[in-house]
Amino acid sequence: MNWNLTRLNLILLTAMISGCGGAVGLNQATGTSTTTGTTTGTTTGTTTGTTTGSTTGSTTGSTTGTTTGTTTGTTTNSAAMGQTAAARLLTQATFGPTIDGISSAAAESYDAWFSAQAAAAPSLNLPSAMANAANVNWTPTWFDNVVKGPDQLRQRMAFALSQILVVSGNGGPLWGHNRALAYYYDLLVQNALGNYRTLLQQVTLSPAMGEFLSMMRNDKSDPATNRHADQNYGREVMQLFTVGLVKLNLDGTVQTDANGNPIPTYTQDDVANLSNVFTGWASKPVSHTGEGAWLYDLDETDPMVAYENHHDTTQKTIIGGVVIPAGGTAESDLSLSLDTLFNNPNVGPFISKQLIQHLVTSNPSPAYVQRVATVFNNDGKGVRGNLLAVAKAILTDPEATSPATTNYGKLREPLLRLTDLWRAFDAYNSQNRLNEYGILLNGTQYFGELPLAAPSVFNFFRPDYQPPGALTQANLQVPEFQITNENTLVLTANQLQQQSYQFVDGTGAVHMGPDYNMNGSVASTSVMLHTAAWEQYAANPASLVDELNLVLMAGQMPAAMRSALITYATAVPATSPGSRVAETAELILNSPQYAIQR
Repeated sequence: MNWNLTRLNLILLTAMISGCGGAVGLNQATGTSTTTGTTTGTTTGTTTGTTTGSTTGSTTGSTTGTTTGTTTGTTTNSAAMGQTAAARLLTQATFGPTIDGISSAAAESYDAWFSAQAAAAPSLNLPSAMANAANVNWTPTWFDNVVKGPDQLRQRMAFALSQILVVSGNGGPLWGHNRALAYYYDLLVQNALGNYRTLLQQVTLSPAMGEFLSMMRNDKSDPATNRHADQNYGREVMQLFTVGLVKLNLDGTVQTDANGNPIPTYTQDDVANLSNVFTGWASKPVSHTGEGAWLYDLDETDPMVAYENHHDTTQKTIIGGVVIPAGGTAESDLSLSLDTLFNNPNVGPFISKQLIQHLVTSNPSPAYVQRVATVFNNDGKGVRGNLLAVAKAILTDPEATSPATTNYGKLREPLLRLTDLWRAFDAYNSQNRLNEYGILLNGTQYFGELPLAAPSVFNFFRPDYQPPGALTQANLQVPEFQITNENTLVLTANQLQQQSYQFVDGTGAVHMGPDYNMNGSVASTSVMLHTAAWEQYAANPASLVDELNLVLMAGQMPAAMRSALITYATAVPATSPGSRVAETAELILNSPQYAIQR
């Protein structure tokens, strides 16, 4: 374990979890960390003051929280973005900016960029999973798609949705069910820029969800045998996938009764009745028919089908007092219930706020939530649940493009720090893939997360997570901090260091390890960075740091950090341009200033 890196992250942990402390700088001589001043107020970052300057100007605050003040004006969607705005958009909307991606987007308007992303063909996981044996891990294809796929917005939205509409192969009924997980993730990818109502139905009838939340073979109640419909999916589809626990205003604030108490969105009777709706569904027949198919078959790559003799046909009163008449079919009852949930006024603010949190900031202002929820409710063409319109509303909102500098931002998810690195440096291995063995085997330990591997239906972290202390006292939500602790900080940092120092330079020489004089051989699965495109900047350390600032930090690097990095890069021999690039990038990726996306 690298001591300097461990020390840096323990300082970062103290600053982040306590929500206060000194700004962390880089010791130019050793690469270790030192504090350079103190903060005032409640923050979750590790720098101090206010933001001034432009791309390489002085940023002196790194905080997350509810944006204060009033945001005015609108983002111009038809003019060319320019480099800084493009870098910011790609930071929020993709798995990481690239030099070429910024250059291309900078010349486009927001409208053109979103249109091109909507038109990009989905990069899917199931074809590879079907071509492999059933026990072959599907996750390498996920990494290939999110790092190399052209449909970056679709992939980024799918990843956010996968942490709202959760299924997991981390133990439980989906352990080792790679095709079921690949099929499920593809539903998210294919519908990520589509309609939420369509996605909700496809998720409900997916075999993975049926197995994970026990809707598959959910049988109608039978009083004679004291059998009752399983209530697992009936509860979670309301609590987590649509309406949430308490009634919300359009701006996401909680509605309260005359006594100031939050108003519940549903009752236990609503759960029981909705659970009766979700009876009579099981796998599409494979090798049996009728009752045999209900009992024994398992097709995990096609939607579940109805078995009417197992469906509850009694009258059901669900959320909002909506009555589902007696005598309905499994299909008709399910359709009416999902329509009811989808049209509940809570869905817009409930889902919109979580998407904002995943993409932009942990504590969006109520006005920001309301603007996005309004688009969820009506995209301007009379369509409710248009996720492409919602994504565009989130990412072109003034609070996303020109945010206030006080109490704003989010902790980057550890896995997104890895994809940020891999995309920025055109990473791949000798198989032209991203199947880094150690990460596939131990990724949840290193990063606290992997796709569709949450410990429960409540994801890796909750959207309303608040650690004890100053952040809770300030009523700030910091979701990603739930997987931020001494272990994950050090393990993530060490993995990012290792990945940074696995690179092929512009001459084709292979480098392994933190010593720039150390060359070595690599395994066929070792993912290698490629520094050739960056070495044009390496001759001038200031140019190198500025380009890294643009690509990795969207121009938000503090002036003191920039100065320290230039000094550090200068000390790396100019005769090793690839090492100069890799070492400087690694220091950025493991800095607290980078850890907070602002």
